[in-house]
Amino acid sequence: MILLLLRHASAVTLGLVLSTHPAGAAEPLSAWLDAMGSAAQALQSGDARSAREAALCAEAALPAGEAGARAILARGLAAARAGRDAEAVASLRRAQALLPLPLRPYALRHLSSALSRSGHPGLAAAASAEAGLLAAPGPDRARLALSESRALLAAGLPGPAARTVEPAADVPALLAFANALLALHDGRAGPAYRTLFVEHAGEPEGEEAARVLAEGLAGPPPSTEERLARVEHLLASARAGKAWVELERLRAEGAEPVPPRALLLRGVALLQLGRPAEAEAAARELAARADAGPDAGAVEWVLAQAAARLGRLEEAAGRYRRVATLRPTVAGLPAAQQADLADDAAFLAAWLWYDAGRFEKAAPLLADFARRHPHARREPDARWFEAWAIARLGRAAAGRRAMAILARTATGQLRAAALYWGGRLASSSDQAVSLYAAAARETPDGWYAVLATARLAEMGRAAPQPAPLPAGAPVEKPADPRLAAALALAGDLLGAGLRHDGLALLGRLSSSGAARAAAAPLAEMAAFAGDAEIPFRMARDYLPPTRRSDRWYYPEALPGSVFPAAAGLGVDPLLALAVMRRESSFRARVRSAGAAEGLMQLRPETAERLAGIFGLEPPGPDDLADPTANLWLGIAYLGLLGSRFALVPPVLAAYNAGPARALAWSSALSGRPLDEWVEDIPYRETRQYVRSVVGDWAHYRRLRGERSPPLDPSALVLPPGPGISF
Repeated sequence: MILLLLRHASAVTLGLVLSTHPAGAAEPLSAWLDAMGSAAQALQSGDARSAREAALCAEAALPAGEAGARAILARGLAAARAGRDAEAVASLRRAQALLPLPLRPYALRHLSSALSRSGHPGLAAAASAEAGLLAAPGPDRARLALSESRALLAAGLPGPAARTVEPAADVPALLAFANALLALHDGRAGPAYRTLFVEHAGEPEGEEAARVLAEGLAGPPPSTEERLARVEHLLASARAGKAWVELERLRAEGAEPVPPRALLLRGVALLQLGRPAEAEAAARELAARADAGPDAGAVEWVLAQAAARLGRLEEAAGRYRRVATLRPTVAGLPAAQQADLADDAAFLAAWLWYDAGRFEKAAPLLADFARRHPHARREPDARWFEAWAIARLGRAAAGRRAMAILARTATGQLRAAALYWGGRLASSSDQAVSLYAAAARETPDGWYAVLATARLAEMGRAAPQPAPLPAGAPVEKPADPRLAAALALAGDLLGAGLRHDGLALLGRLSSSGAARAAAAPLAEMAAFAGDAEIPFRMARDYLPPTRRSDRWYYPEALPGSVFPAAAGLGVDPLLALAVMRRESSFRARVRSAGAAEGLMQLRPETAERLAGIFGLEPPGPDDLADPTANLWLGIAYLGLLGSRFALVPPVLAAYNAGPARALAWSSALSGRPLDEWVEDIPYRETRQYVRSVVGDWAHYRRLRGERSPPLDPSALVLPPGPGISF
C-alpha cells in the first residue's frame, strides 16, 4: 500500500533520483523503490527489524544523493522505533543534511527526540530550534517550539524554555510554559497552573497542574471556588467519578455551611452516577436554604430528573413543565445538553407518560408539544411517538391514519418508519406490499428497509433495489499550487516512512478551508496510507455519492485487525465495522460525553473488566487510544453480548446502554416481535443507535455483495440467558 503511494505521489523525487543515476539506473531504482516501500510498510506496522533490513537494501541499491539520504532516514526511524537511540542519532544526523528542504524539519524533529531520549537535552533543543527555522508557520512550528522548550528545561535553561514556547498554542504548550516559569520562580506560573487545573480537569495536563498546586509549589492551594469550577468542568466532560471524589474532599475539609453551588453540583454528579434518591436529597437541602437564589431553576431540574427516575410521574411532569418555563442554566451540564434543556424538559413532560405505557394520556400531550415547538430537536420524536402511541392502543384505523399523515409530511427515516408501520397496520396485503416497497425505497440500507425487505420476502416479493451510483470522476491534482505542494509533501512523508507526520498533514488539510477543493485527493491519499477517518469525513462532508466515495464513506478500517479478531471472537466483521463507524467515526482518540474512549468507545471500567475476563493486563490510561487494543476489546465485548442476547438488535442495545438495561427491557417486553421491541426501547439514543448500526451493517454487506442482514422482524425477543452484566 505504501509502495503504491510512493509510486503515486513522489514523481518529482523519483525524477531527481533518476537524474542522479542516469546510466543503467532502472534496476537499482526498482530495487530502491521496492525496498523503501517495504521499509515504510514495516515502520507502519511497528516491525523495526524488517524496516531496518529493507532500509539497508534501499541504501545498497542507491547509496548516493537524495535516494541514499531517504534510505538512511528510514534506517534511523527503524532504529528509533527499536530503542537504539545512538544508531538513530547517527543515521538521522546524516540523513537530514542531504534530504530536500521540505523533509528536513521532520527528520530534525525525530533527531531531537532521539537526542532527548539518549540524554542530550541541549543538543535536542538545538535540533528542534533548527527544525523550527525550516518549518512553515503553523502547527508544525508550534509543536517544534514545544519540543525545544521541553528540551531546554531538561537542560537546565528555564529562561529560554519559557521564551521559546507560545502558551496560547495549545494545552501542552501552556503546561510547558508553566513548568518553565515554575523553575524560574516566576509568579506567573501560579495562574497558568490554575487555568489548567480548572479548565482542563481530567486531562493529563490538568492532573499535573493539580499535583503541582496540591504540593504548594506554585502558590496557595486552589480555593473552594476554583475547586468547584473544576468539578463543573469534570461533570461537563462526563467524569462524574472524579467530580464526586473532589466534592467529597471538599465536604470533608470545608467549614459549614456548604456553598450552594457545591450542593447543586452534588445533585448533578449523583444523577450522573445513577443515584437519584441521593441527588434528590441534595437538591431538597439546597431548595430549603435561603441562599439558593439563582439556582432555583437548576434545583427544579435535578428534582424533575430524580422524580422521573424514581417513578413519580405526576411530580416529574409538573417539575419538567416548570423547568421549561424557567429555562435555567444547570452547572455541570455539557453545552449541547444545556442548549436544549428547556425544549427537552417540555418534551419529557409529555413523553414520560408514553414511557410508562400510558398511551391514552401521552398521545395528545405529544401532539401538543409538536404543535408548540415546531423547531425543537425533539419535535420529530414527538410526532412519531404520537402516531406510535395510537398504534399501540390497538386502534388500527386511527393508527393507519396517523401513519399516513406522518408519511405525507415527514422525510427520511421518519417517513420510512411511517411507511413501514403503515404496512404493518394495513388492511390488505396489496396495500402492505406497496407501503413496504415505499419504505425500502425511502432509506435504502436503513433499518426500515431491512425490516421491509424481510416482510416482502415473507410475502414472496422482492424489495426494490437502490439505483446504482455513478463511478465518479478521476481524482485530479488541485489547481491551487500551494495546496498541490502540501499534498505532494504529505505523499513524500508517507513514502519516506513518516506515516504519522504524513497523516497529520493530511488531517490538518482536511480540517482547513482547503478541504472542499481537495476532498477527493485527501481521501485517496489517506486511504492509500491505511487511514479510514479522513476518507470518511471527506465523503460525508464534501463529496457527492459515487461508487468511489461510497467506499470512503463506508471504509473497511484496519482490515488486518478487524477480520482476524472478529473471526476469532465469533462476530461478523462487517457488524464490527458498522459499530465502529457509529461509535467513533474511525477516530482513535475520541472521547465521548459519557467517558467512552477510542474506536469502539469503551468506558475504562468496562475495558478493565473485559481484560480481566480474558486474562489480560488491565489497560493503562493511554491504552484505549491504541486502535488495535481498543478494537479487540470492543469486538470481544460484542462477542460476549452475543452469547447472552440471541438477536443482534438487543446485542446492540446492550452495547450502547449496558447489558443491565437491555436485560430489563428484554424482560419487560418479553414475547414482543423484534420490530416492536426496538420501537419501545426507552432511550432515544439507544433506539436510534440500533437502527443506525443495523443500517450501516446492511450497507457494508451490500458493498461486499452479500444479502440484507438476516433479521426476522417477527422474531420474539425473549429474556437473555446468563452472561456478562457490565
